[in-house]
Amino acid sequence: MRKEIIDYLDQRPDLKFIVREHPDWYRKLSRNPAAIQELENEAKFFYGQTFGQKIDRLHGQIETLSRLFQLFGKH
Repeated sequence: MRKEIIDYLDQRPDLKFIVREHPDWYRKLSRNPAAIQELENEAKFFYGQTFGQKIDRLHGQIETLSRLFQLFGKH
């Protein structure tokens, strides 16, 4: 793997973790260093940082609050 990719991964422990967990990324980056952007997108999905995942979490939190209000509103 290229030195600049290794240095970049050293600066981004979240990406380094994914590369260690999924060795196919090591092969992809060795063959095509430009795939780092694809790895960053995969990391967003892996860590739940995509827009859809954030909306789903927000929806779940709203549902939980709604249930709490219903529970305390009955008394």
